[in-house]
Amino acid sequence: MDSKTIYLILKNTAKLEKLINSNAPYEKILRQSQKLDKYIMIQMKYMNKLELV
Repeated sequence: MDSKTIYLILKNTAKLEKLINSNAPYEKILRQSQKLDKYIMIQMKYMNKLELV
């Protein structure tokens, strides 16, 4: 789970950077940013579970 989530974070970060650099519409940038936030939250929850063990 951990490596898959990290891959998704990197992939979606690259997509977001590409959208920003190409001056994409605000709505597309916002949607991509929200998708990235979702994967970051999943990773943070996973890391917090590891700390509790």
